[in-house]
Amino acid sequence: MLLKKLDERNVPYVRNGGSIILPGIISVSFGRKDGEAILHRMDLMGICISTGSACDSKNTEISHVLQAIRLPENLAKGTIRISLGKDNSEEDVNAIVAGLKKILG
Repeated sequence: MLLKKLDERNVPYVRNGGSIILPGIISVSFGRKDGEAILHRMDLMGICISTGSACDSKNTEISHVLQAIRLPENLAKGTIRISLGKDNSEEDVNAIVAGLKKILG
């Protein structure tokens, strides 16, 4: 649903990872954007997202996982991770998409 809504709002992104995915967790990159800046602006909107890898969430360097898959630096720097669970609603997804649209233009 999240990716469909990003597409509908014409938010340019790259979904990271292969065809085998975990439900509720998605890594997306926004070319030539700063993931840390996106994280802070979303936080100001009351929306919690992450940057970096889940196994090293304190590090602000480019994730070793993104380096390992050879994600270009211009995408790696603009990568965020969004986690959704059973308690999240379509309204939450809409808020995330609206926030990203506002930040990314």
